[in-house]
Amino acid sequence: MTALPTASEPTLYEIDDEFLVPDRGDEQEGPANAVPAGDPDEAVRLFHEYRRRVAEILGFEEELPEPATEEDLDAAEERLGFALPPDLRALYGVADGDGDDVINSVFDGHPWHPLDELGDEEEDWLLVLDWEYEPQRRVVFDSEPSNAVRRSVLRPGWIPFADDTGGNWLAVDMDPGPEGRPGQVIAIGVDYSDGPLHVADSVTTLLRRQVEALERGDYRVHDKSIWIDADLPNGLAVDRERSWYTDAASVGAETGQARPRVQKVRVSDVADLAFLAAIPNVRSLSLSGGGPLDLSPLRDRPVEYLELELGAADLAGLAGHPELRSLSVSAAQPVDLAPLRAVPRLWALDIADASIADLTAVTELEGLRFLELTREQWLELRDDLPPLAVVGIHPHRPEREWPLGTRWNAESGEPPR
Repeated sequence: MTALPTASEPTLYEIDDEFLVPDRGDEQEGPANAVPAGDPDEAVRLFHEYRRRVAEILGFEEELPEPATEEDLDAAEERLGFALPPDLRALYGVADGDGDDVINSVFDGHPWHPLDELGDEEEDWLLVLDWEYEPQRRVVFDSEPSNAVRRSVLRPGWIPFADDTGGNWLAVDMDPGPEGRPGQVIAIGVDYSDGPLHVADSVTTLLRRQVEALERGDYRVHDKSIWIDADLPNGLAVDRERSWYTDAASVGAETGQARPRVQKVRVSDVADLAFLAAIPNVRSLSLSGGGPLDLSPLRDRPVEYLELELGAADLAGLAGHPELRSLSVSAAQPVDLAPLRAVPRLWALDIADASIADLTAVTELEGLRFLELTREQWLELRDDLPPLAVVGIHPHRPEREWPLGTRWNAESGEPPR
């Protein structure tokens, strides 16, 4: 029998190895406009124009591979399970990717994959979804434009066609969100685990921006290489725009400014939730302070992950919250968990650093699949819990610092009962 964790070993028990973090993208509708935005003839014209201009600037023209055949394209689409957008398909009719010798790829410096590598990507970066990396604390955020891209980390309908050689890819999205278009270009990979980046509504538009940058002179040349500033969306800038970290001393002065793009918020020394008036789209929220707080204003916000580090926590305001999926509570004074019975989507709960008034309330959370708690709490609850997929057990009450996180020892199977 597996032993309970020792004093130095928080242990994560993966009971159901088929359970994955629920994919929010699966809950979204498909595109209102299912017609691709790209134009195959225009894409081919822009492709040749790009190559002509780059050759003029550098003084030489790079040789491309032979075109892919229609048979090759049909076979690739059958393998992928999705039709390629017409503009990208047309480009493969010009050349089968960049080849091995091209220095300056047309796709924002991302080497263009040949057909036989289309859709391939190294999946080591998907380790961020492993339970040791605590995906229950991560929210996949909405794209900009809103609802253009499904809120997933990876989907079968996202077909990588170029990469940055650093664990990120450009992909055509053949399974877009309600405000997206099939064939839109997105960035996915290790730098986009909080959500894909919408790059352009089509490969055609991506090419057009590259050509327009060359026309403006927005480029730099070094030796045989050219760097083009096509003013494309930047993942780091997007992340800064959607994150807001502040404290009670500053929050009053800052809340006068509407922040519709902000989706991730941390407020320390918080006294109330008045700041939410300026943040209609917050999805990940971390609050620390003395408490207790009136949490009822959260019911009007799409918060999916809530982190409370309070001296006293009153969860009554969370009852009926329609979107909350994951909750972490740290509190010195006893917390009543009963209101969580009325949080219909809650599947993850962390109470390891909380005094709980009545632990039996946990046994009544029928949708719970992930539970993090102390050894003492586990011993009290273990015989009456709902069917859990993952249990994290701390040998003693952890000392928490933001951002929360635990160095887990992972094991398969149920904790000992």
